[in-house]
Amino acid sequence: MKQAIVNFCKSTDTGLFLLDMPTGFGKTYSVLEFMVDYYDSPEFKDKKIFFVTTLKKNLPDKELREHFAKRGKADDYDKYCLRIEANADMVVEKLDELYRARKIPAAITMKQEFKDLHGSVKLLNEYRDKKRELKGTSKDIINVLCKNAEDAIRKQQEGAFRKVIESELKQFRTPKEKLKNIANNPEYHWIGELYPAVYTRAKRIFFMSMDKFFLGNTTIIEPTYSFYNNDITKNAIIFIDEFDATRDRLLNQIITRGLENHIDYLGLFHRVYASLKTRDFPAELTTASKLQQVYLDEQKNAKNPMEIIEGFGGVFDETYNRFAMQYSFKTEEDGKGDRSRNFIFNDLQFHSVFEGENAFIDIDTDMKAKQNWLRFTKRRPTEKDGGVLSLLASVKGCLTYFQNGARNLSFNYKHHKDEDKRSGDDDYTFENAIESVLTEFHLSREQIRYLKPIVMGGQVKSKKDKKDSNGKMSLKYFDRSVYNRGFRYYDFIDDPNHSMRSEIQLFDFQDSPERILLHLSEKAQIIGISATATLETVVGNYDLEYLQRMLQDKYYVMPEADRCRLQESFQTFVANYDKVNIHVEPVSYNADDRVELSEIFNGNEALIKKYAEKLSISFERVEYAKNNFIRVVKVMKAFILNDSVKSFLCLNNKLPQENKGLFDIKLLEEFADAIIKLYGIKGLKGKDLLYSINSEDYDAKRAEFIQRLSKGEKLFVISSYNTVGAGQNLQYKAPGNATIVAVNDYDRGDMEKDFDCIYLEKPTNLLVNVDSKKGIEAEDLIRFVYQMEFLMERGEVSRKDGIAVIKDAFICFSGGYTFSGKKGEPYKTDSVNNFAIRTLIQAVGRICRTGLKNPDIYIYVDNTILTDYDLSVVEQRMLNPEFAELVKVGKTYYNGQANENLDIAVMENRAGTLALKAMQIINELKRNWTDDSIDYWKALRELCLMRPTLSRKNVEQNSQYQLVYMCAPGEITAYSYEQEGDYNKNINIKFDGSLPQKMSEDEVHLKEIMQIPGVKALFEKHGYATSFVPSEFILTPPMFNNIYKGALGEVVGKYILEQYAGVTLQEMPPEFFELFDYTLGNGVYIDFKLWKETMLISAEEEKKNVLEKLDKCGGKRAVIINIMLDHNMQITSSDNGRIIEIPYLYRLDRKEIGTEIIAKINREGYLQ
Repeated sequence: MKQAIVNFCKSTDTGLFLLDMPTGFGKTYSVLEFMVDYYDSPEFKDKKIFFVTTLKKNLPDKELREHFAKRGKADDYDKYCLRIEANADMVVEKLDELYRARKIPAAITMKQEFKDLHGSVKLLNEYRDKKRELKGTSKDIINVLCKNAEDAIRKQQEGAFRKVIESELKQFRTPKEKLKNIANNPEYHWIGELYPAVYTRAKRIFFMSMDKFFLGNTTIIEPTYSFYNNDITKNAIIFIDEFDATRDRLLNQIITRGLENHIDYLGLFHRVYASLKTRDFPAELTTASKLQQVYLDEQKNAKNPMEIIEGFGGVFDETYNRFAMQYSFKTEEDGKGDRSRNFIFNDLQFHSVFEGENAFIDIDTDMKAKQNWLRFTKRRPTEKDGGVLSLLASVKGCLTYFQNGARNLSFNYKHHKDEDKRSGDDDYTFENAIESVLTEFHLSREQIRYLKPIVMGGQVKSKKDKKDSNGKMSLKYFDRSVYNRGFRYYDFIDDPNHSMRSEIQLFDFQDSPERILLHLSEKAQIIGISATATLETVVGNYDLEYLQRMLQDKYYVMPEADRCRLQESFQTFVANYDKVNIHVEPVSYNADDRVELSEIFNGNEALIKKYAEKLSISFERVEYAKNNFIRVVKVMKAFILNDSVKSFLCLNNKLPQENKGLFDIKLLEEFADAIIKLYGIKGLKGKDLLYSINSEDYDAKRAEFIQRLSKGEKLFVISSYNTVGAGQNLQYKAPGNATIVAVNDYDRGDMEKDFDCIYLEKPTNLLVNVDSKKGIEAEDLIRFVYQMEFLMERGEVSRKDGIAVIKDAFICFSGGYTFSGKKGEPYKTDSVNNFAIRTLIQAVGRICRTGLKNPDIYIYVDNTILTDYDLSVVEQRMLNPEFAELVKVGKTYYNGQANENLDIAVMENRAGTLALKAMQIINELKRNWTDDSIDYWKALRELCLMRPTLSRKNVEQNSQYQLVYMCAPGEITAYSYEQEGDYNKNINIKFDGSLPQKMSEDEVHLKEIMQIPGVKALFEKHGYATSFVPSEFILTPPMFNNIYKGALGEVVGKYILEQYAGVTLQEMPPEFFELFDYTLGNGVYIDFKLWKETMLISAEEEKKNVLEKLDKCGGKRAVIINIMLDHNMQITSSDNGRIIEIPYLYRLDRKEIGTEIIAKINREGYLQ
């Protein structure tokens, strides 16, 4: 395995490599061996190495120290390696120790900030010591006191004390000087002991949790930064342990940050607008730096800083005037005193979540009251009015424009500071520049806190994404996946403190774990390690398909030689499993308590009656909890009666509690004692047999049960999937009298063995439970939205069903009770199935850590796992024999079957979503024509003309094509669809041709076009498609209608007009690009159409649009030409000859050029 890591690191400078070997195969050991073997080798000595995992207790820094020591390099470990923890944790661990050792100078300990912090640290440590000895109410009280002390330290006192240290170090100018004094000056040496992170820049190998990796690294001697977007990780080697589980850790941080960082959306607009109207900005902000000026000289259409700021004014003015934003916006009372919460959710589209039957919010501007009234209504606002959705979309466009401009201003300002920098000055960071620029717009601290990560985030979206290797705009730049664009929601809030206006609070979630990992993989070498690293589930792992598509050849696939070598090693690793018996025992519930109790108590009527009553009282008709409890009793009984096994790991969804809840460990003890007594088992008691372990004091409890098992005690250890289900080492030293089997010939070390038995309850809570009775918290709401967006992104849930259940979640969040009935749809997906399997693989891995086993291994499994989950999806993977046996048994129980129609439905769902994204790309390109976007439009135009369909081979060679072409369930040349709102709303696609609109070559008369003299030869010359070739990938409806059709008309129309009318058509100049297809250079502008029947230009609205475009160009005439028609029509003229409509150039019925109409065009001088 170490060699596979070396091969990856030598083969590419950046990228992602996933190592998915089974539990117990030595993945972490191989990583540590790689570190100690190669940290000082010529090819890696300049690289920093990171080891990141979910929980800090799983960090193997101590093990690495042992590896170094065995090589006689213990000093190098201290020189190069650093474990980084949260500052507050280090303070709690070290502050009192350093104080008692008198290492902290009196000048510091006399300060109030130190006294406050030290007092809380001492109290917290005292509370933690007491907590271990207490139970019940006393322990609950201590827990509250601990929480209060922890909050005080983390949120206030540690930061205040750190500022004291930073102030003390200001006497040293540079980070280098500060570090030198901390390392060498006895007066400051204690700082490095308390805050080891000060040595970050001096070290090379780092260990930390994923939370620490994502959050700020506060080194005291330089500004705080996050590892993932700082240059410290550039060209680094980053090992991510428990790879798939780290996605959830990142998502937690993203959700927490998003909920904290919300903003009054209209208030932010007004603040920027007011600054633009009142501020006279500093010259340093409005003038170009030297570096910027070089760029401006090269790019003639680029804007200088002053032009950027002036551009803000124009964009903001338009929205301000359109929506009368001089007046406040206020929700109108409905007369019923209804105070229910209302939301608007925005992903690819806007969605309203209102109580009752109202589906829209209209805006009524009351000039007399000087108020904009927000009215909830059943009526859709007119296109002209737009309503609140138009307001929010327009404000969003303004603020996005401002954010992008602020980013450019910040880069320019940073260049100014860099150009003025003196030797020895601290680096002026991009983050410093952003804050300085935003401050000049007189934004509040809250508004800056909201905007800064968004402006900063544009840097994470690498600039190189904008161009491909040929210098053209890259499709990657237009990634519209949820991973790149995120989502947001608006909460309408009325409050007595702002009773004349309603606040529209924006909660914005622009980030995703995938986006972060993608950014890392583009600048460093990432090695993901986990037994389930490559398991496909977008709710239990990163979206690997997305990462592979975006990284392309930087998504490293292990060479076959490495894979074969690892396969051979694994076979050696499990070579002697034939010496053990693996028993898979399904555990069912009969649906009749008395029948189950009769089996448990061997027909003893007194016990059956007694415990039937207890179950009835304890579970109060909560059937699922009672069923799960009875299953646990049944496996516990099997364990009690089996003398050949001593250790049992019982894994459930919930942890047991004492004398309360739906999993009462005291009731379980009663059952144990009754069984022990009934069967006359000596020397065993329920309270000694059962051992519950949770995350509280986990290390101490784990150490205790491992010690007891090592002494030969019989233990039924109860825990949850969340506590020990993944990444935990639970093996114990084999008792001297134990019968054990070695399943391989590897070195035994300290003779540790695995648990003998395990019970697997059916994993639940795989998705957030949207429960109408209990409601959900904000964190769960956002997590659920992410989960649904991930499933919609992959097409596993349709947008219709996904948005319906997202609306359900918002209703549940606000206390409502009306639901769509679609709650069960997400649970039918492959991702949820595979998430459950991932949970089970990791759980079974807890009894696969060593090569020493009991002769008989028992896997007890909730029978619904076998009937409801398709375990066979992983049978081709390298699996521990224990799980392989579970898969084998599961195949005989599984109720489901392969569903080809379901696969097609997934493709159709993905196609519909892709079509929406394609329309967004088109709209964005049209919104602001630049040199880049013009080039990109032309490239798209050429691509569509050459390849309206695309082979799988082409897509595999350039996976970015999947952003333009949708995948079909076979080779096709046509499909059907329906759409709303000019492709901006729902787009449904069916490959069976059942919908009214069609995408095909017949729709554009391609066969007939090829019959026009000279056209086929022209197409062949340029490599344009002369027919639709059956292929698995095909253009989306927006690309077909908005680009392909237009491009086809332009090429054919230009050819006919130039060949038969004797004119030369010119490209539109950049400033008027796409207003018309061509110009004749004399004030006449040409638009070609591929209308099937009559002209649509006669509509007044369309005429008005043509005249507006003509006025913008300063033109005298617009000539609208339909390419072909199957009957005769006359040329029409309107608006005093400013609009000429030509019905055809080619007659389909006669199959010939319309020479008579071309003659009339020339005769009447329409093109002159």
